[in-house]
Amino acid sequence: MKEIKRISAGAMFESDVLHFIDRLAAEQQRNRSFIINHVIRHYCRMRQLAIQVEAGDTPQTGRPAGVLDLIRF
Repeated sequence: MKEIKRISAGAMFESDVLHFIDRLAAEQQRNRSFIINHVIRHYCRMRQLAIQVEAGDTPQTGRPAGVLDLIRF
């Protein structure tokens, strides 16, 4: 598997979103970056499954194909 480079993105968050991320990080004993990456990866999986269902395909439970191959799950 390819090594994942960590790149600072300097994102700005709305206060309620940041509060949610901080709460999740505390509950999971993880840092903000881990939580944000995990949430986005989860969203990508759910979106790919929705695309498959909309296309009439049987959803695959593995790694999504196509563009999402760029994201390590």
